[in-house]
Amino acid sequence: MKLLFSFYFILALTTGAASPVAVETATGDWSKLPRLQTLGSNHLQTKVMVRLHQIASQGQCSLPGYSADGLNLRISFAAQYDPGGSLQRIVLPKLNCPEAEGLIGGAVLDMMRGGDYRRTGKSPKGWYRGQFRFSIAD
Repeated sequence: MKLLFSFYFILALTTGAASPVAVETATGDWSKLPRLQTLGSNHLQTKVMVRLHQIASQGQCSLPGYSADGLNLRISFAAQYDPGGSLQRIVLPKLNCPEAEGLIGGAVLDMMRGGDYRRTGKSPKGWYRGQFRFSIAD
């Protein structure tokens, strides 16, 4: 997968007990990766959804799925786990909007750590794909 980074940052658990997870943006095709198991969106914070809607509705950035009716955001991402099953990296598509990329990256990380997504063990190299999605109406 050829990665072209628009930003790179490290997020760690507030407890400091877990190793940091890299969250990156890139161009690439991860559609052939095995899917993560999606168990819900219990850890997606309302304030993240509202802020992403504000970014799109105020014209700060063009986000996919935005229309006059609201925001129906669907973004695929890739996640890499080490052989022991620890999350190592999250890769999001480039949106050319650093604030939105940061919000989505943080939300996906929170959701993965909270158990909203789980690896299935079907990837010998530890790479999986998932989809971050939500809808908010105007």
